[in-house]
Amino acid sequence: MIYIEELTNTRQRQPHSMVESISSQILQIRKENIKQSLSSIVTIGHRQDYVATVDGVMYYDDSRAENVNAVWFTFENIVRPVIWIAGGDNCETDLKELRRMVRKKVKAMVCIGKHKDKMKKMFQRDIKDIIEADSLEDAVRTASLLAKDNDIVLFSPAAKTDGETFDERGKLFTETVKQLENELH
Repeated sequence: MIYIEELTNTRQRQPHSMVESISSQILQIRKENIKQSLSSIVTIGHRQDYVATVDGVMYYDDSRAENVNAVWFTFENIVRPVIWIAGGDNCETDLKELRRMVRKKVKAMVCIGKHKDKMKKMFQRDIKDIIEADSLEDAVRTASLLAKDNDIVLFSPAAKTDGETFDERGKLFTETVKQLENELH
């Protein structure tokens, strides 16, 4: 009788052991595949790229976001108050779709480019502090004055600029933030 119980218990354990063994092997393969996949991800650059934290304020380059949908997606992913640097020379898109998201996420805005007055008018009911700047460098410095600890300064233009690519503007934004960081430290 003991033998039969032992045999039954052993048989019951064996399938469980095999299932456990197979499961763990599959999971190990999956973990390894996940590790390989994550390590081979190549970012596209200038899309929600973290630049630096200066005096408790995080700076992000999103210069690739030259249209409403891209900016909306970026705002969707942000949970901290934003000082938004936006604008350019070709602001032909209708920015009305951003108003609801801007009300929730943006505490201040710095407008740049040929159509900065258009952007200011578009969001004046939604954002308390809207300031116009003459250049991206001025915009970064102005945003740094408006930002408080745990805020995000986001360069997400929602417009293209004549004669400059998003890559050039993103590099200029990054360089300006790095200069600001060096000056304050």
